[in-house]
Amino acid sequence: MGEQRGIAPMRMEGNLAENWATWRSRFNNYLTASEVSKKDQTIQCAQLLHYIGEEGFKIYTTFQFADGEAGKLSVLMEKFEAHFVPKENLSYERYKFFSYRQQGNQAFEQFVTELKKQAQKCAFDTLEDSLIKSMIICGVTNSTMRERLLQDDSLSLQKAIDPDFEIGAEKKSIKAYCK
Repeated sequence: MGEQRGIAPMRMEGNLAENWATWRSRFNNYLTASEVSKKDQTIQCAQLLHYIGEEGFKIYTTFQFADGEAGKLSVLMEKFEAHFVPKENLSYERYKFFSYRQQGNQAFEQFVTELKKQAQKCAFDTLEDSLIKSMIICGVTNSTMRERLLQDDSLSLQKAIDPDFEIGAEKKSIKAYCK
């Protein structure tokens, strides 16, 4: 096998949860590309501890392992995951979702994207689309758009965020203003 190039250490400043998710994906890709994934798990663990960097190694030294856990990549990854990714407070995440409103200069598409991202943290399951649509109605700054959304109770989220639907609301608003 030819010369192998590793990956950069994990960034230990900024949003550590995002940094970990990115670094973990890159590390998993490295394991596959370098065929280290075919080797013993202790070697894979050693690779992780080498490439995560000095700060990551210091964090590793604080981990406690039960009998038989040491040398297992999945266990090591779970320990780093627990360290870098804080446990979600479901009540708080739902509070943020239900409190969110479109900002004055925020494009409609950005507003919807933010609602969708926040909804993913809320464990709404089958109600997710319906609740996002409800929050669009409650939080959108364009009152004409809100009225159009309220007119059709069977309107799907996909239809509600369709640009043609939004443009229709703007045209209707302009026509009403010009009368």
